[in-house]
Amino acid sequence: MAASMLMAATAVKANSVVLTQGIYSYDVGGEFTAVTSPDTFLGYYVPSTENKSGTGFQTFCLETEVDFYPGANYTYTTASSTAPDNGVGGSGLALANGTAFLYYEFATGILAGYDYADTADRLSDAELLQAAIWYLQGGQTYGGYTPPTTSNNPFYALALNTFGSAATSAYTGSSVEVLQLWDGTTSAQNQLVLNGNVVPGFQIPVPDGGVTVGFLGIGLVGMFVIHCWRRKSI
Repeated sequence: MAASMLMAATAVKANSVVLTQGIYSYDVGGEFTAVTSPDTFLGYYVPSTENKSGTGFQTFCLETEVDFYPGANYTYTTASSTAPDNGVGGSGLALANGTAFLYYEFATGILAGYDYADTADRLSDAELLQAAIWYLQGGQTYGGYTPPTTSNNPFYALALNTFGSAATSAYTGSSVEVLQLWDGTTSAQNQLVLNGNVVPGFQIPVPDGGVTVGFLGIGLVGMFVIHCWRRKSI
């Protein structure tokens, strides 16, 4: 473990990222805090989805069976839709419409029903949002998280109410990307990130003849190996 940690810590500095747990991380899932160098993405987030020092942003993971080491340095690349396929749960899957939409709404501070102000409520909401993201990404579930339905998970219900059956279809927009973590040439856990194409309202082609719909203000309506996690950290 010491050797792998040293390798990660001495990785190329360009496009590096450090992920950590925080008070809004539920069990082995998000919210995680990502600090990138350079800080390419910070300008796209709002204060409620940055860390207190304003040096990093909050994110959620896409895979239930891929590891990362909290506090280690990784290099990263971004991809418009698909994480690397390393043969384990959630990898190689296209970013889903519902996932991209929920994260956009969360990151811009307008996710309906998400309590950004109260610590206990936000932690509970983080569990629900992480569970919804995993399930939209290929039906993934993880022990300790309740598999989402439209009746027990408001964020999963919001994604389905917004997109219908297209909630799990591949996202073709440009406001949200996959932040792909790398330990050398080995892919690590992948997270979600906003990019420079953030626009007022979430823009996405929907399956009604290719019409692009802007969902404006929807949010205002209503080791310790993190297996993103398969094991609890201490």
